Parts: sequence; C-alpha cells; structure tokens
Amino acid sequence: MLLVLLAIVSALSFFYYGAETLFADRPRAEFERYGLPKVRVFVGSMQVLGAAGVLIGLFVAPLGAAAAAGLTVMMLLGLAARWRVHDAPRLMIPAGSLALLNAMLVVLFIAR
Repeated sequence: MLLVLLAIVSALSFFYYGAETLFADRPRAEFERYGLPKVRVFVGSMQVLGAAGVLIGLFVAPLGAAAAAGLTVMMLLGLAARWRVHDAPRLMIPAGSLALLNAMLVVLFIAR
C-alpha cells in the first residue's frame, strides 16, 4: 500500500513538473539561469517518462526501480544546479524531497 501511494505521488509530481518544464515559460527562464538551456526539453521528457515508468513499475517492479533511480539522480543533479547558482535552501526543498521519495521507491520496488 505504501509503495502504491508513494508511486502515485511521485508520478503525479513528475507528470506535472515534466509538462511544466516542456511547455511553461518559467522553467525556460530557470534553465537559462542555471546555464543549462539546451537540456530543458530532455529533462522535461525524462520527467514524464520517469513518471510513466514509476506507474508501470507497480506491475513490473524492475522498471519501477530503474525509473525511480533515474528520477532520484535527476533530482540530485537538480540540487547541484541550484547549489551552483547559490539558490536559497528553501528553493531546494522540492528537489530534495522528490529525491528522497524516489530513493525510497527504489528500495520498495527492489523489496517487492
């Protein structure tokens, strides 16, 4: 039950953030600020695919573990990008929380 709940939270979060990264103006400006404008579409696409992978992982656990691991790494890299531009710690909370959530999912998928 915990696995299902956390997988749904992760998937909804990354479907939202992925779509926003791909189509909204604010993330476009953020990626410019990070000095990474060329990776925005890739990141948004991987967020959407990762969200789908986490949901599919409820039926194919190895795929869920791989998707959650990828999302964990992505959020850790996001934290590094924010640290590099000296963002306030409060701005790092979403990425840090999603990194922890997906790291927990990796463990839960593997234990399944």
